[in-house]
Amino acid sequence: MEINSLLPNAPVEPVLDMDEIQGIAVPGFFKPHQTLLYLRIPDSQEVLNHFKAFLKASAGQFATAQQTLQDRRTHREAKRARAVIDRTEEAPPLVAIAFSSGGLGRLTPGSAAIASPAFQHGLIARSSMLGDPIQPHQEGHPSHWKVGAPGKELDALIVVAGTSRKSVDLRADELSEVLQRAGVAVEPEQGDVREDLPGHEHFGFDDGVSQPGIRGRASDTPNDFITDRELDPDQIPDAWLYGLPGQDLIWPGEFVLGYPGTSPDPLVPGTDSNAFPGWTKNGSFLVFRRLRQDVGLFWRTMKDEADRLSKLPGFEHVTDEWLASRLVGRWPSGAPVSRVPQADDGYLGGDRYANNDFLFDSDTPPGKLSGNHPKYPTAKADPVGVTCPLAAHIRKVNTRDSSSDMGARTSTYDRRLLRVGVPFGKPVKDKYVGSDLDPEQGNRGLLFLSIQSCIEDQFEFLQARWINDAIRPKMPGGNDMVVGQNAPAEDGVRRCGIFGSGLEQAEVKTAKQWVIPTGGGYFFVPSISALRDVLAT
Repeated sequence: MEINSLLPNAPVEPVLDMDEIQGIAVPGFFKPHQTLLYLRIPDSQEVLNHFKAFLKASAGQFATAQQTLQDRRTHREAKRARAVIDRTEEAPPLVAIAFSSGGLGRLTPGSAAIASPAFQHGLIARSSMLGDPIQPHQEGHPSHWKVGAPGKELDALIVVAGTSRKSVDLRADELSEVLQRAGVAVEPEQGDVREDLPGHEHFGFDDGVSQPGIRGRASDTPNDFITDRELDPDQIPDAWLYGLPGQDLIWPGEFVLGYPGTSPDPLVPGTDSNAFPGWTKNGSFLVFRRLRQDVGLFWRTMKDEADRLSKLPGFEHVTDEWLASRLVGRWPSGAPVSRVPQADDGYLGGDRYANNDFLFDSDTPPGKLSGNHPKYPTAKADPVGVTCPLAAHIRKVNTRDSSSDMGARTSTYDRRLLRVGVPFGKPVKDKYVGSDLDPEQGNRGLLFLSIQSCIEDQFEFLQARWINDAIRPKMPGGNDMVVGQNAPAEDGVRRCGIFGSGLEQAEVKTAKQWVIPTGGGYFFVPSISALRDVLAT
């Protein structure tokens, strides 16, 4: 939709330095295939010099925000035109690079001035605060991590993302060969969107539906928005809050250093996110978590709990899918339970103009879009979580119009993440299967990657303060039963409350852990010029 950004109430959005920002941060890599290259640089000045030479020579090969945005626009235009994409002429894979505190410190001593305790200390040191296991015998304890374990922390991470596995493998192999010749230890890991259920994670739910939009423009052209605007401000008073219906627009300083962040008024820019030292401007922080998902355990637990609940008054209708969907806040298709409480609706789940358009505390007004769009039920006010539980995953990480322990609805805006990860491992054929009968022996999950300007106030806040906490962001709720980690100071049991058909209340609880951390790290994604002029010198 062509929208005049000079209309009344339209915020003036900054032009981002699209040739400086790496594309994984803006607008984000959203490709079906990725290979992560885990890099460790031996303690050798010669190898370090070779690595710096690699950075110098390769700085122009890392995808910029402009290149990534153009790649996305080209793909969308082809999709809209229903054009057949010629795989022999597909765009080359997108490549990004990020550095841990240890790796960055070896390239420039100035990195010690970056004011992020989380980044400087690293993920291992913060692991227990996130609720990860603290007992050495537990699988999720850092001593058992497959990536970034103590003594084997990564120095850098390269992400190669593309539209075909073949092209990604080819580019990843080329990079690995060059780096290994330079003396760098390289370990690759593949991640791929599920072929059987594209866009779904391994538990079977459509993932990433509520991804925020990024405020800002790619050029001086008034309407050259990084995130498309689909709502007509002549028809919808709060159109400037959203890209797609329900897609919050977040000021770029929440994702990239040196740009305006959130203020109490979401239409007014706040102060610039801290970019110190100066070369960190146009950079971002990247959180990487390798999370194994025990699919069989999750669904067996859902079935057992559903069987137990179905014997209680008001819960006779409960099935494992109904229960799991309440705990997620969406049905497997992505359809929000707030709009269709009784059963999944695949058409709604796949409709990006409707599947994220709902509120919690207020009745959701009908959307007004140009053209013909299907009509679906609107979401009714649900302030106490009768339909969508207060502990549902989607309510834990995005309070929408609800107040929280941090204040009114705008408190959510500076907590949002841009998720750019992908599943790993083959999908399970029998979702109830035990690991003893699983050909992959449970080796599947999520290569979680998130972009933010502050690890402490965004990723760590969401995981430690809202997801894991039983009384936040809004009580009485419970723990996030889907992705929450058991807090070591408690009894190791996650709990949440749900309502039955007649407002009967019941508790869901388990000590079982079906999302297990198996690696990761905290990283900094520098600008292109920082790569070339600071880190490579």
